[in-house]
Amino acid sequence: MSEVQTVAATWARTHFGRLMREVVRTRAPFIVERDSIPTVVILSVPEYEQMQRQAAWYRFYELSRQAGLEAEEEGLTEGGVQAEIEVIKRQVYSERYGRG
Repeated sequence: MSEVQTVAATWARTHFGRLMREVVRTRAPFIVERDSIPTVVILSVPEYEQMQRQAAWYRFYELSRQAGLEAEEEGLTEGGVQAEIEVIKRQVYSERYGRG
């Protein structure tokens, strides 16, 4: 990813098509300022999707870590945790689809 550039809101409004082409071409985000205060970021869809994936993986990692610590505190083994997950999966499937 290229260096982040900053533009004024009035410039962004006046040159929006040009700004969009540049964001898509370089995959570099632009920060738009209003009254010299950073207000929004314009970025390409691939960059946005990558950020969303990274955020989801980070959240998954944190939840997994927390679940592992709680399981360890309760003295659960990996096999015990997997067995509990299977029970929960069957319950959710049964609730959602009415069969198990």
